[in-house]
Amino acid sequence: MTSNLLALLLSVIAIILPLRYGCSDIIGGHCVRAHSRPFMAAIRRMNITVCGGVLVGRQWVLTAAHCNYRLEESDTRVVLGAHQASKAEKEQQRFKIMRFFSHPQYNRSSKENDIMLLKLDRMANLNKYVQLFPLPDTGEDIKPGTKCSVTGWGRTSSGKLSKCLREATVEIVDRKVCERKYNKKQKPVNITRNMLCAGGKMRFSKRDACQGDSGGPLICGRKFSGIVSFGEKCGIGDRPGVYTRLTEKYINWIKKTVSRNGEA
Repeated sequence: MTSNLLALLLSVIAIILPLRYGCSDIIGGHCVRAHSRPFMAAIRRMNITVCGGVLVGRQWVLTAAHCNYRLEESDTRVVLGAHQASKAEKEQQRFKIMRFFSHPQYNRSSKENDIMLLKLDRMANLNKYVQLFPLPDTGEDIKPGTKCSVTGWGRTSSGKLSKCLREATVEIVDRKVCERKYNKKQKPVNITRNMLCAGGKMRFSKRDACQGDSGGPLICGRKFSGIVSFGEKCGIGDRPGVYTRLTEKYINWIKKTVSRNGEA
């Protein structure tokens, strides 16, 4: 009976989690100190964290466009100030989504422009548990070999969703190398300059994002550099995770969208 219930639960999770395009939990990471990442947002539906995000304005969360799956559902909530997002912690603030703005050139097939803004139904109360994460001043590229971190509540190597906010260290991979690894399969993937690749250095290194981490931040040198977009097999094999790079074009789009649609 227990095994049947577990199978049913995993089936439900698989249905409601938007794929990090085939993979998006932190693999090979560790639980961070509670509430030490106050900019993190958990997007939850049916009491499951389906995506991550970053608070970039008092009423705005930045995430991945492919997380737009069924955001209009009445039980969808954005949770700020969480460490264990599945619990009702006193530090948490919960919001409904007033509107969402996927990038106008978002392409689900090519995975290009995988970026989206969520407007919350009210302004967040900023405190030690809930804080903004500034956008980078410029959209500078990140050199291969740079060590970065990725954070989220997604699936772990056990296959279960993480109870705590987890973080893993990953390394930026050259785009041409990354593209060659993805193009070993029948359907080619074009890794553009709007994307960053990152993962474990060794072939079987298990350091990656996974299902449930989509939309979370890639942080390089303490700067917000990218957004979890897609990958395969969550840290298994030699294909790095792929992230939407916060280019100058995207930074300007974010600022214009917020300006045109106000804080209230």
